[in-house]
Amino acid sequence: MIKTGRLYTLLVLLLALASCSQVPQASNRYTYDTTVDFTQFRTFNWYRAEVPKPRAGAGPQFNLLLDQRVREAIASELVKQGLRPEVENPDLIVAYDLAVDSSQAPKDYTFPAGFGYGYSHWFGYRFRYTTTGLADYQPIQALPLGTLVIDIIDPDTNRLLWRGYSEAGINPTSQDMERINLAVADVMSQFPPNPIKRNR
Repeated sequence: MIKTGRLYTLLVLLLALASCSQVPQASNRYTYDTTVDFTQFRTFNWYRAEVPKPRAGAGPQFNLLLDQRVREAIASELVKQGLRPEVENPDLIVAYDLAVDSSQAPKDYTFPAGFGYGYSHWFGYRFRYTTTGLADYQPIQALPLGTLVIDIIDPDTNRLLWRGYSEAGINPTSQDMERINLAVADVMSQFPPNPIKRNR
């Protein structure tokens, strides 16, 4: 017979495993400019994207609550890394995107160079920062559906310095905060890049 204490421990373990199984293990990757010293940065702000009207029939209404929650999760991870929010003159600017169904993309739409059809374009956002020169860079449409992408940009040159992404299976129409927080933490665990790796 299993003793009461052991049975309780076994039940707690099974419940923990069951809850973890609802959020699949993500696959994260990142790429960055190896010439940049990321230890010099102290502050951040959000990339100011152009926001035209949502395109009719191009996807669900942009979810302001989801946007707020993703931003809060990213900001929380950056603060843990020692950066602080700064509106006026930030050292870095941050943007994010989600890979969505590219089959719904308008046939007559031309994307900015280096970009593709993601959640940001689903609603009508336009990111205009430069992505050239980053090793292993992939546009959003090349990533599996539900992939969360986080970009770190130089506000002075408008150039992408670091991109991390997690194949987390995020549904932009849902409010799955556990999945969002885990995906953001997964991506941001790779930022800033390890200086040892930078010198290889």
